[in-house]
Amino acid sequence: MTERPTKQFFKEAINYLTPFVKQAGEMILESWNKIEIAKQKDVRDVATKTDVAVENFLKEKILFKWPSHGFWGEEGEKRINPSSSYQWLVDPIDGTKFYVGLAPFFQTFIALTFNGAPVLGLMYHPLSRQFFSAYQGGGTYLNGKIILVKSSFFLNEAVVDVDFGGLLDKKEEEKKWMLDKLSRIIERSYRVRMSAGALSTYIVTGAIDAYIDLAGSKPQEIAARIIIAQEAGLKTEKIKTAFGEKLVVSREPALSEIKQILLK
Repeated sequence: MTERPTKQFFKEAINYLTPFVKQAGEMILESWNKIEIAKQKDVRDVATKTDVAVENFLKEKILFKWPSHGFWGEEGEKRINPSSSYQWLVDPIDGTKFYVGLAPFFQTFIALTFNGAPVLGLMYHPLSRQFFSAYQGGGTYLNGKIILVKSSFFLNEAVVDVDFGGLLDKKEEEKKWMLDKLSRIIERSYRVRMSAGALSTYIVTGAIDAYIDLAGSKPQEIAARIIIAQEAGLKTEKIKTAFGEKLVVSREPALSEIKQILLK
């Protein structure tokens, strides 16, 4: 049986990775005004050469320190050591379309999962230099200061960020379901934002009060968000719907109200 990560391991891992995450941020900013496309994923989605370079840089640093661990980058062609209980998940530039469009809504995510569950998460916003870190049982920190969300609220008091994705690749039944749920959420919430996940981490600072992922984001995009939210005192739940699991992050009673909408 693989030994669970210890508090000492988490602290050493964050101390080791912090300078490399910030160095990755500098790489991202240096290339911002000279963006080169590495590959076209679909009609609008792209990976830049900076995405690839940053992922490779972080992969090298992680596997040098923990060669037996798994690595799963968003831009990589294949996973490394996929059978390991320890899996490092990296999204080098979350918000690449914003990055290419010169909009300042992009960040880097690193997460560690143990037996499939997120246990450590890092998020760095290179423009604001905001560095979020969290590990299981250790709390959430923003630039070294602990963050704890204590407020509770009903859905009609909540600012909700919905990652909706798109409908073009959905079948008619799923389209109707998504539009119905979005409409119900809008009707019952104080305000609704649709930031494509750019605001999701800022639920711990109070910028939003709930985050709903209807799009079905990749593990590399959501693993760090989950542990950062959990350690700040928020609840996270993957709700099993007729069209797959949908991640919801919030506090009670708003989370239960959102769950009721998704399951109705």
